[in-house]
Amino acid sequence: MAYDQIWLIGFSGTGKSRIARPLAAALDWQAIDLDQAIALEEGESVAAIFGRRGEPAFRLLEAEAVARASQRNVVVATGGGAVLEEANREAMRRRGFVVCLEARPETILGRLRASGADVSERPLLQGDDPLGRIVTLKAERQPLYSQADFIIQTDDLTPDQCTHQILLAYREKTAVSAGESA
Repeated sequence: MAYDQIWLIGFSGTGKSRIARPLAAALDWQAIDLDQAIALEEGESVAAIFGRRGEPAFRLLEAEAVARASQRNVVVATGGGAVLEEANREAMRRRGFVVCLEARPETILGRLRASGADVSERPLLQGDDPLGRIVTLKAERQPLYSQADFIIQTDDLTPDQCTHQILLAYREKTAVSAGESA
């Protein structure tokens, strides 16, 4: 099987958007950030879409964005919930090497706060206990995240270290796949 896509999945704050660009550059591919693409196309932020139209409407836009991103030679940074729809997971697996970026809930909360955005602006983290919400949502999504071809713990790694490890895993997987089809 030829893998001409890399899909970065995982919870918000695990580094998907940050790693997509250098990973794509290393492969001479295009980087696509699904949340940014949706916001650009819709003319409003993901939080505004959630607030005005609700999560089901956003998930429909997200599924359309996944379908559009399913092209050759792309690294796609998905939103944390993109794995919730079976059709999205199937599209990612079709020709893609799926990588889950993982981090502890405390790391995620720290990164979200350090990004300058108020954690409460994250549509699914609103409320008095964002850490508790991260723990709950991560636990609900973990069975889907665990279906990835490669899982990398990003807590103590730099973006460059993550990129390097993903490239090694991707090259190993594509070499094995090429050997199996020979």
